[in-house]
Amino acid sequence: MATVVSFINYKGGVGKTTLAVEISASLAYHQKKRVLLVDLDPQTNATFYLVTVAKWKDWANEDKTLKSIFTAAMDEPPQEIDVHNVIHKDFLRHPRTHEIVSLHLLPSHIELMSTDMDLAMKFGARGFEARRILRTVFEKIKDDYDYIICDCPPNLNLITQNAILASNGITVVAMPEYLSTLGISEIEKAVKKLVGEVNRSIEGFGKVEEPTIKGIIFNRVSTKYGGTVTEQGIMERVRETWGDIVFKEFVSHSVKLAESAEPSKSPIAISGYAADSVYEEQLKKCASRFSERN
Repeated sequence: MATVVSFINYKGGVGKTTLAVEISASLAYHQKKRVLLVDLDPQTNATFYLVTVAKWKDWANEDKTLKSIFTAAMDEPPQEIDVHNVIHKDFLRHPRTHEIVSLHLLPSHIELMSTDMDLAMKFGARGFEARRILRTVFEKIKDDYDYIICDCPPNLNLITQNAILASNGITVVAMPEYLSTLGISEIEKAVKKLVGEVNRSIEGFGKVEEPTIKGIIFNRVSTKYGGTVTEQGIMERVRETWGDIVFKEFVSHSVKLAESAEPSKSPIAISGYAADSVYEEQLKKCASRFSERN
């Protein structure tokens, strides 16, 4: 049965999407795990990290994106949608061996920008109905995967709340800088408040387990050997606060990782090229630690 993990950080630009995709790819290729990556961000960055815009347009025209799932739930009456038909498989191959990588994708859609408001208008901003759509969908496919990884937008809107309430754990991606790490405790507080609010609303009809922060991964550290004195100080303070939740492993700053996010390029985590070996190994170690924690 799949473990559902949400990648979250309120601050944008920390490389959250990059690590969500790269760790998903590493788990699928190096550990042979069955992984579903769910792109919840209307910017669709995780989707375009893996496929071309042209391919995504074909999927969108066929109503095979995450938008279809939320739209079906808001129809009157709600429509039954087979999530298996919205998930895309066998599209990713190793660039050298051409082996199919067991990473599947539930792609995003730019129109998810208005879905949050649509959900609130349909069900109410605090209603459980608006927040349990993904939870219900994932129950139907949990036996198909080892991991379902949700790349969340940098906010706590209803779509992110859907992911949190469906998750077993949370991974926070942060840069070794003050503003990037400032919101970690706020994420924990927000999750606790959300789950408490939901459980009070459904008291007597069940209970939602609170997903805890299972990992904090530092990304874009200055060099492959470690950070600057300032960065090391920040990372050490975070470790003093959060203990073993903070990964010993990190990912250093890399132009190559940014380049790999261009459409039609393979993730660094499965590159296999000597020029990518440092970052592939860093990502492989982070993925191993991730699987130990989740």
